[in-house]
Amino acid sequence: MLTRIDHIGIACFDLDRTVEFYRATYGFEVFHSEINEEQGVREAMLKINETSDGGASYLQLLEPTREDSAVGKWLAKNGEGVHHIAFGTEDVDGDAAAIGEKGVRVLYDEPRTGSMGSRITFLHPKDCHGVLTELVTSRADH
Repeated sequence: MLTRIDHIGIACFDLDRTVEFYRATYGFEVFHSEINEEQGVREAMLKINETSDGGASYLQLLEPTREDSAVGKWLAKNGEGVHHIAFGTEDVDGDAAAIGEKGVRVLYDEPRTGSMGSRITFLHPKDCHGVLTELVTSRADH
């Protein structure tokens, strides 16, 4: 069962400049940052609030580390902006399977490692009214 909006992913050309905008404009601070080599991104997670299920909601700022990454290709085509929405779930495997049974294409056969050690998969935007949708099971200590 989907429990919350885990994060909104925002693609950007300059992560440091974008982080500074969100810090100076809204007071959001970086909760976590990392480089995800597999996905070819450098990212910063800005915590917005805690949630009733013990999770949190974030803005995820994404800068490609290579042009051929999914985010790099998306930026070249679309420019900066909202890249995806992610919903939190306790069971990414089960929810992905259940959603897939409803005719929505799940992009990964098996969930992959995402931010902060989470497990993630994506749903095809053409099956979700043009929105790239991520399902996330957070690591227990985050």
